[in-house]
Amino acid sequence: MNIPQPVVRLLQHLPETPPAFGVVTALNLVKNQLWPEEDFSWLEGRTVRLLASDIGCGFSYSFRQGRFVASSAKPDVTFGASLADYWIIARRQEDPDTLFFQRRLTISGDTELGLQLKNLMDATDFSPLFEKIPRPIRLRFGI
Repeated sequence: MNIPQPVVRLLQHLPETPPAFGVVTALNLVKNQLWPEEDFSWLEGRTVRLLASDIGCGFSYSFRQGRFVASSAKPDVTFGASLADYWIIARRQEDPDTLFFQRRLTISGDTELGLQLKNLMDATDFSPLFEKIPRPIRLRFGI
């Protein structure tokens, strides 16, 4: 996935709140479908930062009182990968371990929390969500 430089520059100047709000809203909408047995008590009050290394920006989120929320707190763990590699993980084309050992996925901060999240990413099947995306969009993005 090659992002045009004008888009990268625009993304680098935008505040983190809108994309963070979009992601946490989406996570809250799909939480019970993707992780019906997971209570996320291990994530309660913790802050996760996702960095898109290829565009040099990211956002943080926390889990509080049963919901994902955007956060400006210091992260407990930070994940770094290119947008393309996050997309590869979501589509299960590569597992996070492979990308980690190829140094395409970085994890810093609380190692135990990072491993729990990495394992959750690895075990999550996003395909039921992709099936809800209109066919022309799925074809355009190879879903």
